Amino acid sequence: MTAYTPLGGIPYPEPADPANLPAHLQTLAETVDARTILRYATAAARDTAITTPVAGMVAWLVSPGQLTHYNGSVWAPVAAVPVFLYNNDAGTTTSLTPVETLSGATGDPLVAAFTAPPTGKVIVTVGAWINNSAAASGFMGATVKKADNSVFLASSIDRACTVYGTDRVATTSQFVVTGLISGTAYSATPTYWSSVPNTVSYDNRFIRVDPVL
Repeated sequence: MTAYTPLGGIPYPEPADPANLPAHLQTLAETVDARTILRYATAAARDTAITTPVAGMVAWLVSPGQLTHYNGSVWAPVAAVPVFLYNNDAGTTTSLTPVETLSGATGDPLVAAFTAPPTGKVIVTVGAWINNSAAASGFMGATVKKADNSVFLASSIDRACTVYGTDRVATTSQFVVTGLISGTAYSATPTYWSSVPNTVSYDNRFIRVDPVL
């Protein structure tokens, strides 16, 4: 009759068990396999391989380079994993509505992909050097999207940093996003716009997403 270790419940044969070494080793290997840190290229590959996850399983994802665990209902990051993107290529916009790409700049849009933590909350921070060509306001905000690129939380002046006038100023804005589905992929992308017809210049732009645990 197979016995089990007291802490991890790992099976091992007793002297009276049939002498079937391959079968005993297979049982041991399969039990230990589910208790190790598993490795997969992506979340999709993990979900394909593990069709019935058990609470406590841990898996490393090569992309996006994240350690995840199954909490009994969803796969979630083991710990807070901030996402930070930076672009020091200056650009401008004359748009009166939020846009994700600046004229004269490369590397846009800055798409900060992240996975919602178990709390369903993250903190989004945006910032840049901003100045206007006239006595007007320039804004920098962020749009949060779902994996299918649909908008979860639209960019808004209420959550944007702003600079008024022609002086070049470093400014940031930080806001909390709630109601995210734990373990689900989202993204946050900076947006830029002006209050009136006017050229707004941006430089040293960044966006950061911090999970709230």
